[in-house]
This record gives sequence, structure tokens and C-alpha cells, in this order.
Amino acid sequence: MPDPIVPFTMVGIIVIVALAISTFIRKLGQNEVIGFILAGFLLGPCCLGLLNPEEPLIQVFSELGLFVLLFYLGIELSWKEFLSAGSAVFGLAIIDLLLIMGLGIGALLALGYSPFFAIAVGAMLTNTSTAIVAKFVIDKNIMHLNGAKVALSINVLQDFLGIMILVLLTSVSKAHSGGIIALLSTAFTALVFAVGVFYAVHYFSRIVERWVKQQGFGQIKMALYAIGVGIIVAALGDYIGLSSSLGAYFAGFALSETSSGKRIKRDIVFLMDFFLVFFFVAFGTTIFYDPALKKVVLPTFNDFISIVLVAILLSLITLLGHSFSTRIFGALFGLSAEDATLSAILLFPLGEFLIVIATVVAGMLTVVEAKTVNALAFLLILITLLMFQPAYNLQHLHQKLFSAIPRLPKPKEKTVLKTNTPYTIKLAKSMAFNLFIVLCLAWLTVLLYYDLPRFNVPIIYSRQITSFLIFAFFASVPFFKAVTAFRKIVRHTMHAPF
Repeated sequence: MPDPIVPFTMVGIIVIVALAISTFIRKLGQNEVIGFILAGFLLGPCCLGLLNPEEPLIQVFSELGLFVLLFYLGIELSWKEFLSAGSAVFGLAIIDLLLIMGLGIGALLALGYSPFFAIAVGAMLTNTSTAIVAKFVIDKNIMHLNGAKVALSINVLQDFLGIMILVLLTSVSKAHSGGIIALLSTAFTALVFAVGVFYAVHYFSRIVERWVKQQGFGQIKMALYAIGVGIIVAALGDYIGLSSSLGAYFAGFALSETSSGKRIKRDIVFLMDFFLVFFFVAFGTTIFYDPALKKVVLPTFNDFISIVLVAILLSLITLLGHSFSTRIFGALFGLSAEDATLSAILLFPLGEFLIVIATVVAGMLTVVEAKTVNALAFLLILITLLMFQPAYNLQHLHQKLFSAIPRLPKPKEKTVLKTNTPYTIKLAKSMAFNLFIVLCLAWLTVLLYYDLPRFNVPIIYSRQITSFLIFAFFASVPFFKAVTAFRKIVRHTMHAPF
């Protein structure tokens, strides 16, 4: 019979070691996440050998950490806050995300990495650490500056868009063995699941909230209900072939719209902090660990240097991507040169969400790329955090370097951003609804393409052309409506007349 004291002793050792190293890292002015990962590396098979990535204790606590993290992130992102960011910031956020992902994917493909690896790491480069940026802005007392407000708003929007990308990556990871049909089926299921969970949990939670208040129960009952709903939705997501942690995120997102959302967030913050220690420690144990051989396989000196150089290259690409998006396109949305520079630098430090993406996609990659993505995620966080403060101190140099870039129209002397109005919100909802219809029709078209031979109906053209014509006929109207709504939003954002 196994000794029950051993797991509890190991839990204590993990907490103490992680706390000690993270405190030292904080004293150096860096993010404590680095300390947690280093603690896992120290306790793991690479150094002391006290922890193994495949131990049930590590796996269970790590999964709980990921669950609580995404549940908390969901509660933290309010739909009202999402809409209040403004149409200009929304446009900048999308441009910034697409530009950085494109540059990162292109660089990695040029270096010979697989397409899925390139897409996953490209998605990592868009995940600025909101916690680090928010704390930095408060410490520097620059919250009142427009550049800081824009950067924080873009962070909020990109957190949401990052979750959408994670949904896609998870769909690929879950369905990679079933071909294109399984992939599209899982992706479509994820989309419907996200929308369904949001509305179901949102409206049901309001009923429960009113009942709890009528019965005079304390707020702790609502917090327990929230955790229970998160677990149920997470289990449901896992049951239908999706990631359980993504189910937790959308449950938290729906709960954020209740009047108890902020209180629930405060009640579970300790739970999140506790289990996150184990999530990042578990990640640290996987660095250089080969699950196929069940042992640590250290890279050669040349391989290690190449990973470091790739991480440095991607860090520079991230800074350049933010700079180009805010300096070139920022002027189109009413951003001044000074605020564009500040926003670009504040968007630079990458955060803990890289670890989430690396954990999700590792099972889809080859053994070599799985080890590379873990090391790369850690190095990207470390390098961008180390470069963040010097980049902030050299804002004047940044402005000089990018002042020669031609931009149209000329930069504003003072930032003037267009905020959301009921009109633009209505347009955004119309665009989202019509795009959802187009995606549904695309999925039905794929099913039709594979089932046409079973119908025994004579067709004039090939299956490909027939399926496309049917899709184009039904999807043209909602697609046109979505494009029209997007065009009107852009014109409104750029202060152009209709």
C-alpha cells in the first residue's frame, strides 16, 4: 500500500521551493512565473529528479491549474469591457494579431519547421502578458496616457482572440487522426459549444443568482455554484471531444456577466494562485524530457544555441510587428506617434498563456518539436521580459528609428480614438451573426461534398464545382452582409463619411 504521506510531503516541497525561487525572481524585477518554471526544472528529472512529468500527482494538479486559470480568465473578461474597448482599438488588435502571427509563421516556415508548429508558435507571439503590463503601467503611473490605455485595451481583445485561436488549435489536436472531416467537425462543434455554453450558463446563472439572493444565502454559495458549473461544463467539453479547460473558460466568461461576477473572481483568486504553481512547475519538469524514452535527453550545444537564436529572432519579430502595426496603421485609427510607440513597447512582454498553448499543442507535434516548443515558450517569456524595461527606456530611439517609415495619413499630434457607439455595436453583432451563418453553410457543404455519391442524383458538373455552387448560392447573401457591416465599421473608425 503506498504511503499517503509521500504525496503530501511532495506538495509541501513543491510549494516551498517554488515560493522561494519565485520570490528571488521577483526581487530581480521579473515575473514570478519564471521562478515557478525554474522550480519545476530544478525538482524535475533534469536536476534533482524528485518530480516526474508523468506522475499522477503532477498531472492532476497541473490539469487543475489549467482549469482554474482559464475559468478565472473567462470571469475576468467581461463582454461589456470587450465592447467598450472601441472600434478603433478592435481594428488595431486584429491587425496587430494577424501581422505578428504572419511574420512569426513565415520566419518559422523559412527555418524549416512544420506548418502546425509554425502556426502554434505564431499564435504564442500574440499573447502579451496582461498582468505584467497592467502592473508596469500602475508602477510607472502612466495609466492616464492614451498609449497605455490603447495597449491595455488591445490586450483585453487579444486575450479573447487568443482563446479563439486556442479553440482552433485544440480542435486540430483532438481530431488530427480522423482526417479533414474529423477536423472540421471538431472545429464546428467547438464553435457551437462556445456559443451554446455562453448563453446557457449566462441566463441560467442569472436565475440562480436571483434565487440565492431571495433565500438570503451568502456570496460563498454563488462562488461554489460557479466552480461547480465550471467543472460540469469542462467535463461536457471533454466528453464531446474538446478541451475541458476551454469549457471552463467559456463558463467563466458567461458568469462574468452576472452581478456576482467580480465577487466570484475575488473568491477564487487564491484557488487559482495555488494550483497555478503546480501548473507551471509541471511545465518546468517537461523541459528536455522525452516522453517516448521516459528520460531526459539534453540537446547538443549546437541545438541549444539554435533554439536560443530562434527565440531571440522571434522576440525581435514580436517587437517589430507591434511597432509596424501601431506606427503605420495606428495613424489610420487616430493614434499619435508618441502613443503608438508606447503601445508597441507595452505590448512586447509575452506571458504565461504561452505555456498553455505549448501544453495543448505538444501532443500534436513530433517528439523533437514537442521538446522544442516547451523550451521555446519558456525562452520567449524570459527574453521578452528581460528586454521589456530597456525597450521602455529607449522610447526616444524607437521613435527615431520608425519616424522614417512612410505612413498615410500623417500621424496625429494628439490621439483621438473613435469609441464604440450603439450603431457600431449593432454592426459588429450583424457581422458576427452573418459570419457564423457562413461557417455553418461551409460545414454543411463539406458534408454534402462527401455524401453526394450516395444520393444517386445526376449532376451536370463535378462534385467540387456542384458543392461550391450550392455553397456560393446560399452563402453569398450573409457573406455580403458581413462584409458590408465590416466596411461600415472601418469607415466609422477612420472618421470617414458614409
